[in-house]
Amino acid sequence: AKLGVMLAYELCREYGGKMYTVNPTNVDELCDYARPTGIAGLYRRAQTHVLNQKGIGAIHAKAMGKTYEECNFIICHIDGGITVTAHAKGKMIDSTEGAGGDGPFTPTRLGSIPVMEVLVSHFGTSNSDTVHALVEQGDRKAQVIWNTMIYQLCKSIGGMAAVLEGQVDGILLTGGLVRFGDIVEGVRRRCGWIAPITVYPGEC
Repeated sequence: AKLGVMLAYELCREYGGKMYTVNPTNVDELCDYARPTGIAGLYRRAQTHVLNQKGIGAIHAKAMGKTYEECNFIICHIDGGITVTAHAKGKMIDSTEGAGGDGPFTPTRLGSIPVMEVLVSHFGTSNSDTVHALVEQGDRKAQVIWNTMIYQLCKSIGGMAAVLEGQVDGILLTGGLVRFGDIVEGVRRRCGWIAPITVYPGEC
């Protein structure tokens, strides 16, 4: 998707005409409060799983008999990278930055921790099936690390509920890792009181 935009830009420069980007992989709709950090001049980036999250939001809103622009959702893309985003009336007003040291850690992302470590550093692999097999076998270390990932995901969901002032029409779980029932159950147990939870495995 990003290569296509760059190619279109170069062709437009060379041959003239106009270039349009539809459904870009990154959009910046953050509210003002979501941008500043504790360091002057350093701002949080709007970087999340835009296409999948907005697509799932539109699908779920339609199932509710509404439009995406009428709803408030917390949408979680849960895969090799995890992003948790507050969608308010059609805009992604706050989000964790999956690749930038923000939010839950994942098989391939470091999350909100002060050192450069991911699941690979714990198990020598980023293969979630391999790690989850250890969890199912009763490996104590694997259970603690895996459940910590779920715990951090739930903390991020709770944070986005506060961003939306508790006015949440649904919590939508999507991405490859929702194939693991314990992730979904962990979110239901800790966050089910916020809003109804719906699962959309994979990506749209």
